[in-house]
Amino acid sequence: MRRLFALLLLATMMIGLTAGAAAADDAPFGVSAVLAAASGDPVGPEPMPRDAEGNAARDLQGYEDPEVPFTWGAAWILTFAGLIGVTLLVGIYYFGIHRPGKQSTET
Repeated sequence: MRRLFALLLLATMMIGLTAGAAAADDAPFGVSAVLAAASGDPVGPEPMPRDAEGNAARDLQGYEDPEVPFTWGAAWILTFAGLIGVTLLVGIYYFGIHRPGKQSTET
């Protein structure tokens, strides 16, 4: 019971500190930035277009669009691996548990 009371007291204090810090102009931990982002105001400068002349990221390796996304191939590989795994588990259950149990009850 004391732990529950202490946790509730701690949670109330944290909520009070957060609300008080949000009201202050010098809010710690970036609370004001979070509130500005939640209000819909843009935070920070506008991003440059990809192919702009001054964009430093344009010259980075691998920045261009890949022809086929890796996740497309990985999805098929994982699908087939999952189907093989399920088939093996069903086979092991049938041949190792179900059929021997059925044969032992028949005799």
